[in-house]
Amino acid sequence: MDISYIIVFGLYVVFLGWTAWQSSKQVESLSDFTTGGHRMGLFIGVGTSVATWVSVASVMGVPGFLYRTGVAAIIGWVAGWFLATAIMPFLAYKVRRPDIPARTFPEFIRMRYEPFQKVSSLQIIVAVLMFIGYFIFSHLQVVGFGIVFNTITGIPYEWAIFGFLVFLLMTCTGGFWSVAATDTVNAILILVGLAFGLGAVLSATGGIGNILDAVAVTTAPVNVGGPPIKAGIMLSPEGSFGWGALMAIFMANALGAAVAPHWIARFMAPKNAKAAVLQMMWTVIALIPIFICLIIIGLGAKALLPSLPVGKTTDYIMPLIVQKYAPPFVGAMTLIAIMAASVSTANSMLLHCGTSIYYDIYRALFPNREMNEAKATKHLRVSVFLLGVLAVLSAIKPPMLLAMGFTYVYGAFGAAFMWPVWFGLFWKRMNRAGAYAGVFVGAGTYVIAKIMGATNPFAVGAVVSLAAVLVTVFMTEAPPKEAYEAYFEADVSPSTRAVALRIRQESDEAAHEKVSLTAKPAAK
Repeated sequence: MDISYIIVFGLYVVFLGWTAWQSSKQVESLSDFTTGGHRMGLFIGVGTSVATWVSVASVMGVPGFLYRTGVAAIIGWVAGWFLATAIMPFLAYKVRRPDIPARTFPEFIRMRYEPFQKVSSLQIIVAVLMFIGYFIFSHLQVVGFGIVFNTITGIPYEWAIFGFLVFLLMTCTGGFWSVAATDTVNAILILVGLAFGLGAVLSATGGIGNILDAVAVTTAPVNVGGPPIKAGIMLSPEGSFGWGALMAIFMANALGAAVAPHWIARFMAPKNAKAAVLQMMWTVIALIPIFICLIIIGLGAKALLPSLPVGKTTDYIMPLIVQKYAPPFVGAMTLIAIMAASVSTANSMLLHCGTSIYYDIYRALFPNREMNEAKATKHLRVSVFLLGVLAVLSAIKPPMLLAMGFTYVYGAFGAAFMWPVWFGLFWKRMNRAGAYAGVFVGAGTYVIAKIMGATNPFAVGAVVSLAAVLVTVFMTEAPPKEAYEAYFEADVSPSTRAVALRIRQESDEAAHEKVSLTAKPAAK
């Protein structure tokens, strides 16, 4: 291993540890641990949003699929994710509009649909679905971490993945603030590292023109000894997917990702609705140079290394290319960028997993069980770390390619949550029964369609869920105004405000966290 890799990696570990330690001082309450206390500024907000967006599915999965199928990956993944991000400011404004916002996505569902329930069944069901999806996300990040750590250190993959726990220990101490702060550092590293990688690929290939000339005529198989690919397929818009399958991937990544619970949670963290909107608008702009780098690197890799060694999946293409064609320092910076992407996203996903289990399930099931603030945050930290251990153990034998794993989860999230979220924020008539129908029918139909081999399981789940929601809503009573008023009116009625404060106090009383019933509304 070159000394440049050791130096860059060591500096990254030290800087990440210092950032996490500084951030841990920010933890003051349960709200700070879960959503940063609803006081996150624009710079940190954009940083954590970018780092969460750019996971290993992006920095390893997208170049891998470009290497495998050509420009079709741009339509399926990149275009889908950008469309999702472009429509997020509309959701962000509505989610953050209430003076007393929810702390988690399941709590948002409770406030919107079951504000008068002492124990919200819908909140618990949504938390369970979130836990399953985010555990899969975390598993995929650990896989990406293991590939890169194996490349840097030479440690066998099966052991390299355990290094992830060291990074997890650093960030889980500070909760949301720690994750957000280290995310911002990681976002900068990702952009710089990928720019270095782009320069190395352009230098090795002689420029974009040479890359396009090479991939236009290549028939080299994905792996040495495999079947040749069809000539011209690399520059075909539909690639080897076919339009039906490609649109299924696009829709899952676009409509499914937009309502993914971790994004709804991100919208709650800014200090007001305006900051939430600007956060997502700047995130779109910041993502453009990152994905330009990824696209060119993915296609350039096919020109430089026509076929992968036997036994290597396309998830390995980035590490292989930078090690072979980039100078040691440039290669080290690029690999650190990939590691930063996996660490930042995994920590964020594990925080959501731990919060779902502890805050939305455990505390919802046992609302009268008393525990102090220190014990509450300690339990959250332990939950996050134990989930990280399980994610590492599950990653010893990874079952799927990184980018496809994200598409499956986004598709399931979209089918289950799309109508409860969109209708809940933009349609006053949407009610509790409709939300149950949307979640159960959407999730169930997606799983059945996937098992039966449907080309577009997300579209099937979303359409059947829409029909179920509309029929159910019009056959049942309209919701009380306390359920929707905060998302539609600037000034809410005293009863709506009292309901939101009661829900907040039910969680806070057990932790001895004080919420004033006469507190003034936050600035819009």
